[in-house]
Amino acid sequence: MTTIKDLPKRARSVRISADDGLSVDVPHAGTFFRRLRGLLFGGDQLLLNPCASVHGIGLRRSLDVAYIAPDGKVLEVATIRPWAAHRPRRGAKVAWEAPAGKFSAMGIAAGTSLRFRAA
Repeated sequence: MTTIKDLPKRARSVRISADDGLSVDVPHAGTFFRRLRGLLFGGDQLLLNPCASVHGIGLRRSLDVAYIAPDGKVLEVATIRPWAAHRPRRGAKVAWEAPAGKFSAMGIAAGTSLRFRAA
């Protein structure tokens, strides 16, 4: 496993794992243009790296956002509505976007430790 800092910026996908057995491949937006595009043109999950805040401009549905520290610990899970914005989260290095309710179904909450590697 690698840390968030060591993820290749151009990696198209990242495998995210947790101690409880969770393992999921998520598209990776590690470049400016991939972050700019975000989920506007499809997809249901995205790992934004680096990212400390997100906005819902142009979205048609609510999303859950997990703000993650450089050590892989989830700092906060918040829901963002279409056309809303979140203020920057102190200490966040990465934001993981998913459909609303997905993180609670997966057991992802503040304090969860995650590991990352290029998929």
